[in-house]
Parts: sequence; C-alpha cells; structure tokens
Amino acid sequence: MRKKIFALLVIFCLSTGQSEAARKVILDTDMAYLNDDAMAMFMLVQADKAGMLELLGVTTVGCNVFVPEATTAALRQLELVGRSDIRVYQGTDEPLAGFRDMKKEARLYGVPGFCGAYWDFEHETFSDLSRRSKDYLHLNSEPLFGYSQTRAEEQPAWDFIIEQVKKYPGEVVIMSVGAATNIARAIKKYPELPEEAAGIIYMGGDIDVPGNATPAAEMNWYYDPDAIKFCLAAEWRSQIVVPDDLARSIHLTKEFYERLAENDTNAITKLILSQTRTFTNESANYVWDVVVPAVFLKPELITDIQTRYITVDNTPGINSGRAVTWTQHEHNDFVRGVGFPEGVKKAQIVLGINAKDFWDFYITLLSMK
Repeated sequence: MRKKIFALLVIFCLSTGQSEAARKVILDTDMAYLNDDAMAMFMLVQADKAGMLELLGVTTVGCNVFVPEATTAALRQLELVGRSDIRVYQGTDEPLAGFRDMKKEARLYGVPGFCGAYWDFEHETFSDLSRRSKDYLHLNSEPLFGYSQTRAEEQPAWDFIIEQVKKYPGEVVIMSVGAATNIARAIKKYPELPEEAAGIIYMGGDIDVPGNATPAAEMNWYYDPDAIKFCLAAEWRSQIVVPDDLARSIHLTKEFYERLAENDTNAITKLILSQTRTFTNESANYVWDVVVPAVFLKPELITDIQTRYITVDNTPGINSGRAVTWTQHEHNDFVRGVGFPEGVKKAQIVLGINAKDFWDFYITLLSMK
C-alpha cells in the first residue's frame, strides 16, 4: 500500500514544498454556494495563496446546476473572498448525447434519489429544460449572494483547458468534480491532451457501493456517462478516481463549523460561517469534492488506494452511468493489460483516507491567514 501511495506522489509530484515549481491546476466544477465544490475551490485558493500550487482557472460544467448558475456562483464567491483575479470559463451543461428525458426515464427506471440540475426544487418536479437559465448575468432567480462585478472569460472552457495544457506540457492537473463533458470536448478537439497533461483526478462513480443518483450510478457520472466513459479510456499519464464510496464515508458535522468558528481568520471562513447550518442525527452531510484537493495536496492522508481497470456503462437503461471495475486475478495481467476489455484503461481509486488528519488539514488550510 505504501508503495502505491508513493507512486501516486511521484507521478503527480505531490510532495508539498519539495517541487521546484508550483503545481498547476484547473478546477472543472458544477459550482453552487458553499457546497462541496465551493469548499474544494476555497482549498485551492488557499493553496494557491500559500504557493503550494497555481490555480490556473475555474471552468464550469453541468450536473449540480446548469452552467449559468455555476458560473455566477464561482465568480461571486471568488469575488467575496478577494480572488477575482482567478479567471472563470464557461463550459457546457448539455451532455454529449443530449439531455435526458427524465420524466420518461422515471417511469421506466424510477425517480433518481439525487437529480442535480434536473430537479426543480421550487416546484418539486423535474426541471423544464426549455426554461433553464441561458445567461449567467440574468438568471431565472436571484443568486444567493447576488451577481458579481467580475465577468466570465469569453473563451470556452474546453479551449482554455487545451490552451493551458499546451502552454505547460506535463504540468497541468485537471480536477474534474462535476460531469466530464468539458474534458471530453477538449480531448475530442485536441486528442493529445491526456498525454500532455500531468494527469486528471475525478470525483465521481460508485465503485463498490450502490449509486447516489440511481441504484446503479453516482450523479456526476450519471449526468453524462458518454463523457466520463470517453475520458476514462483516454491515454492519461495518470488518472485518479475519488469515488462516492469514500466521499460519503466522511460526514460533515456541526463540529466542523464549531472548529472553524474558533479559527475564523479570513474572508473564506467568514463567508462559510455566514450561513447557518442545521444538523440532526439523521442528516447526511458529505464532503464529496473536498477530498480531491485534499489528497492532491496531502497524499499521505490516503490509507487505501487500489489500481483497477475501469469503465462506465453508457448504454441507455437502468444501468446508465454505472462504474465497472476489474481487479487483479489469476487470468489477467495488470502490467501488460491482458484479460481486460479492449480500450479500457486503469486508474488509481482512492477508497480510504485518515479522517482525523483530513479534518485537521482541511480546517488548517481554510483558516490560513
């Protein structure tokens, strides 16, 4: 296990303070307000400030919300924490195969437990896609913290990703914490991207547990199964999956806010603490995307990492979005790639971290002055 974690550290040059240059990161996110995406962004902002990495930009994609809402949320929260210098690029919220017909699918396969942007919380029904927001400056409802003075860049998200990977070959790590649509578009336009990037880390998939969207699938990969299947099959230097298996095992509790209040030292902590959180014994509050920057910045948090060959079922039906993995057995060969489906690649899957050390690191980074 220690050898695997060390290999992960070497591949991504993760040893904090020992790299000659700051690691360069692009966050591709379905951003909302003070959710796991926002917390992941705040961690990267703090790490950027400390010189632990360089946050090249934030790209927005669909899943939790549609892209206009995600763009406004990213811009405004960056503005509120004094980092309007970090550029935001709009991607797409339309999956590669087009939007799902949720009403039809619900009749055939049941209503998903988590629907993301497909759910209209105001009317407690599926969203009317024809009426979704089209402009991040004019949303259908007033954004939580209002609109930002900062504007999104004109360049599409996938073009920005390609541009940065070309500019810094072998140095850019992509953190994909929403649907993988922007990444897939970038690869389709520039097939050399996976080989020229340093690597990719996904938050997504349910590997050995039932899905959180459907019994088969986790929401990020359910939203655009074609995109994630395409990305997982690309020739990355390294790809790491932080699945829902791990993320849902770490609960966000009242203690986190109490500890943060004791370390209320900057604009980020003040913003987080400005929103009241109610906790009950029955409530399930998970960290999801937050684990991605945590294991990137501090890989020694990892207690269980497994190499598996992995793909996603993108066939329309009850298993759409299901992650499928293959482990080592006597009839396959991980080194030569023998015994696995054609075109399926391997990834390192993070299935365990030290929870205490994670919370200590998370709070320390967020509250850094």
